[in-house]
Amino acid sequence: MRADTSRQERSDLDRLRHAAVAASRAGLFVFPLRTLTKVPVFHGETNCRGRGICSDGHRSWEQRATSDPDRVCRWWSREPFNVGIACGPSRLLVLDLDTSDGHGGGLAAPSGLDALAALANDRGETVSGTYTVLTPTGGQHRYFRLPGGAELRNTQGALAPRIDTRGGGGYVVGAGSALPGGRYSVVVPPPIAMLPEWIRRLLSQPARQPAHEGPAPTGPVSASYVTAIVAGEAAGVRAALVGTRQWTIYRAARTLGRLVGAGHLDEDVAASVVTDAAAVHVGVDGMTAAEVARAVRRGIAYGRRSPRLLGTASAMPGER
Repeated sequence: MRADTSRQERSDLDRLRHAAVAASRAGLFVFPLRTLTKVPVFHGETNCRGRGICSDGHRSWEQRATSDPDRVCRWWSREPFNVGIACGPSRLLVLDLDTSDGHGGGLAAPSGLDALAALANDRGETVSGTYTVLTPTGGQHRYFRLPGGAELRNTQGALAPRIDTRGGGGYVVGAGSALPGGRYSVVVPPPIAMLPEWIRRLLSQPARQPAHEGPAPTGPVSASYVTAIVAGEAAGVRAALVGTRQWTIYRAARTLGRLVGAGHLDEDVAASVVTDAAAVHVGVDGMTAAEVARAVRRGIAYGRRSPRLLGTASAMPGER
């Protein structure tokens, strides 16, 4: 039994190393994600101790991502990490086309794919074929190259419902990676097409705010708001007492989920921050990693349904 397990582990390691190296040789910047998850291996800013590579300041997963095949090969020499693709350094804009319910169901159901087709049709445009990855839930990641000078960041539903985008400050899970529910697999092979100009124009337009909302802070002010909220929630999770930990983790994830829903924070980054902060509790007085993961997942999902636009004073019941 152990021999079979070892053979499977070696097979997974070889497969994922090959996928990571292939991505780097295609000019993409990659970094490792924890095995069978979407969470970066590298520590977050709230847990940074200023040592080693971070001795001159925290180095995020985006800064540490590389297209150097030799470094990538070293990273994947011991563990079958999932493959993270850093969109900003790779000069990518990835359309994340969700399924109708976020839990599979096939591409024939109302979905991000249908929404994209309708969006193009309404404008008399087309969506060019490009490198596409099928996600374990049945959604699609459509990769596009950014034209020179274009700077696009993450959005949540800005183009249409069920369509998120990953750009600067965001990442996607690369082909070959696996989650408990299945693998990320290539459905349309390379090359990666240039982002259609009409999509770039739509994403470059200022976001519209609801009439009852004040204008959201922009630039450094907005970033400082997000940083302060994230740091505060992470600190609260780390300091949680036995008997309150699961609720504290859920509430922190819910708060960050509201920022995710408004497009101010990447969902995978939000999950990583709360998960990293909660790591100090795993194995203490019976708390398990599975309980943490469940609280984080549910909290973010709930928070996303009530987006918090920066510059507003709206709060969910029970939030401070």
